[in-house]
Amino acid sequence: MFGSTGRFSQDIDLDASRANGFEDAIIDLFTDRSPYQEIRFSMGSIRYSHDGNFSGTVEYDHPSGSGAFELQISYRMDPVLDSIDLELQPQPYFRQVEVPLPNLHGLDPYEMLGEKLMAANRRLGGSGKDAYDLYLWAQRPFDENLVRRLGVLKAWTDQRKQPRYEPARLLDAISPGNFRWSDIATLVPRRLSSDPVTICDQVRARFSFLVDVTPEEQELLDDQVSHRHHLLFNDLRHEARQAAAAVSR
Repeated sequence: MFGSTGRFSQDIDLDASRANGFEDAIIDLFTDRSPYQEIRFSMGSIRYSHDGNFSGTVEYDHPSGSGAFELQISYRMDPVLDSIDLELQPQPYFRQVEVPLPNLHGLDPYEMLGEKLMAANRRLGGSGKDAYDLYLWAQRPFDENLVRRLGVLKAWTDQRKQPRYEPARLLDAISPGNFRWSDIATLVPRRLSSDPVTICDQVRARFSFLVDVTPEEQELLDDQVSHRHHLLFNDLRHEARQAAAAVSR
């Protein structure tokens, strides 16, 4: 989403609507097509979360160097918005790549932002990456009503008892002392701000609209654990999809 204007990422995140053995297919590819362009890939440690999501450490080796990165596959309910084709942000190193750039199909950027709000809410007290990513989003133009709606809808689909998504509580918790900032020390380019006070202040200011929920949105937030209001969810999701079709990205 941000290319060289953002932070360096140390993992690859993939989404699937259901568990279907995708991780096995990836491991088979590493076996059948390695080496690729003189790069040998192998899957190191493999882990599954309590939600059944897959994580693995991909190790690679090349005559010029070696390393590892994390691969994650999240098995989830169908996304709120329709998935879309995405374009890679142009990067200077693309000129040196010896293979065609991949075609990407993934979450709508508005859904990505909704996911990031949920991640920040779930992981308060953890890595500063979530707060920093919201800070990056804060620099971009977006439709505030649609973002607020996505936050509510994502909270309902998450169905988490703790921590519940409460917009005012989340904003109050965006404070330097609530995050581990050492995690982004080596990931943020020197030309970009990594000051925790600046980051948190701008996130709270830019996302202050999250508290201005409509009565229908508040009703759905109150139902995010018990999950009774399926018709209301469908109505609000339909409106969100209509709004998403009309906004620029």
